[in-house]
Amino acid sequence: MEGDVPRISSGTPYLDQLLAGGWLRGGSYIVTGPPGTGKTTLGNQFCFSVAEQGDCALYVTLLVETHARMLMHLRSLAFFRPEFVGTRVFYLSGTTVLKEKGPSGLLELLTRTVREKHIKVLVIDGFTLVRERAGSTLEQREFLQGLSVLCGLTDCTTLLLSTEMSKAMNVEYAMVDGILALNAELLGRRAIRDLEVVKFRGSNNIPGRHTFLINEHGICIYPRWEAVYRKIPEIIPESSMRLRFGVPRLDAMCQGGLVAYSSTLLLGSPGSGKTLLGLHFLAEGARNEEPGLYFGFAESGKTLMRRMKSMGLDLTPYLERGLIHLESRALAETLPDAMVQELMNLVSQHQYRRVFIDGLEPFAKEAIDPERTTRFLSALINALRDKHITPLITEETNTLFGPDIHSPIEGAEAIFDNLIFLRFVELNGRLYRLLSILKMRDSDNDPFLRELVISHKGIQVQEAPAALGGMMTGQSQAPKTRKKSPKRLTALKRHSRKPGGRK
Repeated sequence: MEGDVPRISSGTPYLDQLLAGGWLRGGSYIVTGPPGTGKTTLGNQFCFSVAEQGDCALYVTLLVETHARMLMHLRSLAFFRPEFVGTRVFYLSGTTVLKEKGPSGLLELLTRTVREKHIKVLVIDGFTLVRERAGSTLEQREFLQGLSVLCGLTDCTTLLLSTEMSKAMNVEYAMVDGILALNAELLGRRAIRDLEVVKFRGSNNIPGRHTFLINEHGICIYPRWEAVYRKIPEIIPESSMRLRFGVPRLDAMCQGGLVAYSSTLLLGSPGSGKTLLGLHFLAEGARNEEPGLYFGFAESGKTLMRRMKSMGLDLTPYLERGLIHLESRALAETLPDAMVQELMNLVSQHQYRRVFIDGLEPFAKEAIDPERTTRFLSALINALRDKHITPLITEETNTLFGPDIHSPIEGAEAIFDNLIFLRFVELNGRLYRLLSILKMRDSDNDPFLRELVISHKGIQVQEAPAALGGMMTGQSQAPKTRKKSPKRLTALKRHSRKPGGRK
């Protein structure tokens, strides 16, 4: 059984997840990648993680930076413990021995040191030099075979750090138990680091590339969320349970509120009221003792509280009782898998029942591979549903006015159970906010346009002026003859279809 194979933690939780539990004890692995991709950090993080558990590690260098300079750089990282250096984590230069006695002499030095100090983790930094010093392929094989025997007899796990990229014909790639390839590349002006488990004997690892960062904690790995969360959700939307917005007319349009555990997309132009509706949704949950999380990217928590208070809805009591939690992030360079990990950690810690994600774009548009978007979002929604959460997510359209739907993330609207559309319409020199429910699965919904009024009294949903209804009908029919805009025509036809009845 795979679960019975002895494992040793890599020192990075999500790498252990990719490796189905960690490195196999006594195995030998190559970590390969160009300079600057994080090999040295990963190797040292492994050593200090083992030292934390009370075992000893040996870090061997071959024509790389000096030990003093390496330790100077490591001091800024959270995993570094100076008291372990020389007591549980030992540093050794093998360059001289390799030059004078070749790979066999280095193997003899490693064997003696591993046995004397009871080493459980061995890292060889600069393994490329061993190949260069080996006189023949046979000598390489003998070194690797001897290292494998040493690991098996002493229960020592070995990482060989190499700048050579993986080549199937190389001797070492065929003889080791696994290969981890690190990579760094530019995406536009952004620098992206990723890793791939190219080979791993005796384990069903998660395939493909996964992003990672090097920060004050060391190597932080973020597996592709859709690769990690692949199961079909066990929880299904419960139509007999409704979660209200706290806006009476809107709740009536939804036949009493959103179906519990269903997913809802608030699609609309900037300033149309998406954030306010989402916070109303959280406040209504708080009134019913249902904890809620705001996870957004535009405004700070203090700004949101001030805005809501000016509109007659004071969130302070709910925040003080822990019924609403506001989490705001800077709209900067983001990694979608990192954000979803953070979000799911918050959900696991606080047992939320409502989650409002104010901004789909930082999650989906920042994805490295645009083709991942629908799979990534589906996995996110399924994971939230299995946590008994009803998610509400906003997305901005590319247009400010009119009936057209121009979603910046293609296919996103099809993933959600419910779709609420907000937009501005101009009539006689005045702007009106209009609200309509385009889709509600497992529920009847009001198919008519309504006016959304935002004032110091709060949010109200009212009957739309008759003139607006006529104008919208005229606008939605005219573009049908425009043959040069098939995507726009498809969106208009979808919008003009009345969504009444069960779906």
